Amino acid sequence: MQSSAKPSLRGGGDTASVRKTLLAMAACAVFVALILPAAPTGGRKAIRPFLVYYGGVPQPADMAAARGLARRMRGYPLVVLGLAAHAPAFAAMVRRLMPGTLLYGYADTGQVTLRHVAGRLALFQRLGFQGVLLDDIGTGLSAQPGVLRRVVLMAHRRHLRVLLNAWNPVDVLTLPLRAESDGVLCENWVYSDGRWAVPRDAAAYRALRELQARRLLVFMIVTLAHVPSPARPPAKGVGATARAVFGDYLSLSDALYSADSRAIFPATELKRLLRRLSF
Repeated sequence: MQSSAKPSLRGGGDTASVRKTLLAMAACAVFVALILPAAPTGGRKAIRPFLVYYGGVPQPADMAAARGLARRMRGYPLVVLGLAAHAPAFAAMVRRLMPGTLLYGYADTGQVTLRHVAGRLALFQRLGFQGVLLDDIGTGLSAQPGVLRRVVLMAHRRHLRVLLNAWNPVDVLTLPLRAESDGVLCENWVYSDGRWAVPRDAAAYRALRELQARRLLVFMIVTLAHVPSPARPPAKGVGATARAVFGDYLSLSDALYSADSRAIFPATELKRLLRRLSF
């Protein structure tokens, strides 16, 4: 996915760094409370977990490996399976083992051609996937007038939901998106690679609130500098992200989305962490 990591507000482990960390957290709280457009209201917010998995294809890529991966993904209602475009046969095995899970493929919309994107959409339809994560929105190909709209319509014709990774949500305001089906991805808006991110400006949140008012789904990502462990869950990063973005789904992973580690944070543990949040 596009790099949305911002300069850190957190220092090291000495006294000065700890003080900087506390000041950054306080500043973040003030920003959320006083500057951001108000989050939608209407009762307690229930945030669901989702998984972004960019781990490589196991060798051998057989049914036993598919069962192992499906078992580790169990409990996630929605999974972005990055390997689908590179190993469709293996992805098809995983698909058959996860009939109750929404599976999304991955398609870049930046430094690619429209033909490339169309091929990805056709593949994901053949695999029986439910959606596609469209990455790098607003750059390269998708920055051309009308192209991104065409991509969204192509996906809908193939019965695919779209999840748009747009660092600037203004880029998706005029798209023909479907309420309670399509969504926007807020990648590391608050907590990125184990550090507090520089807060997004109020204009970004105003656009996000407009999308929420149209009942578009909002997906949030929190990434750590290490593989997340149930023994050390980043409660502050997850909580601050949920309160600022106020989305519908949240993902927790290492900075490379398991590309190197192939680790998956257990869905049961992420659900437990999300249930502890209060709004």
